[in-house]
Amino acid sequence: MKFFLIVTKGKKRGLPIPIEIDLFLIGTTQMCQLRANHSDIGDQHCAFAIRGEKVFIRDMGSGKATMVNGEVMPGSEEWPLHKGDKVAVGPLEFMINFREKQLNQRDLEEWALKQLDEDTGPKASALEELAKANNVEVDRDSASSIANAVISKMNAAKGVVRGRLRISQEATITIVRINDVYLVDDAELIHLKKELHDNLTHPNLRVLLDFKNVRRMSTSAADMFGDLIQWLRRQGSTLAMCRLRPELAKMLEGMQSMYAFRLFPDKDLALQQRW
Repeated sequence: MKFFLIVTKGKKRGLPIPIEIDLFLIGTTQMCQLRANHSDIGDQHCAFAIRGEKVFIRDMGSGKATMVNGEVMPGSEEWPLHKGDKVAVGPLEFMINFREKQLNQRDLEEWALKQLDEDTGPKASALEELAKANNVEVDRDSASSIANAVISKMNAAKGVVRGRLRISQEATITIVRINDVYLVDDAELIHLKKELHDNLTHPNLRVLLDFKNVRRMSTSAADMFGDLIQWLRRQGSTLAMCRLRPELAKMLEGMQSMYAFRLFPDKDLALQQRW
């Protein structure tokens, strides 16, 4: 997988900058891979670090602001990055993106511009996208209309990806599968909480959290899910959880009397029960 910074504004809008080393520095000094002289850019302003299949950004404590999705990073702190995240370093602004397939430079630039074009304008929430897919108008005399309707229904069943989440619907239940394997890093949990809140804003939902992929979880993560239950309850929504590993289920069992939620060993059982 190849990691790119895509320039989002200015004369070089759409320029894809490949990050091909494990530590990529932005700043004003000669040791930085991306150099720009500006009063709002520090000598060693920030660094992008690649570890395995994940990318992180670290503010280098220069005293100049590093912004991720409009939030100022605390000095010398490290945050994880995901596809579509926006990073601002002084006047420089980038969108984070990834690509598996190799392209020549011309095709790569076209791909980068397309990513920016798709990102413009307000985005529908995952639930809005699913509602649209489930209510496609079909022209019975048009084969293409019928085919598009079938594809939309299949996509709705498969779900919509939002950051660390895959959100789908079955009957009246909204299924939220968490794609992260480890829920232990505080910075990751901040982003996960935001994604959950951003995509579950509709009232009176029945939300099923699917932990199939999660192998480890911190007590901070467990507390976050407790807060989520309370937040959903204020909107008239209910929450259940399924497919937790035994050690994770044990962590949450003590919270059941406090927050009144259900734990199910598998997804099918959760979909069949009333809760």
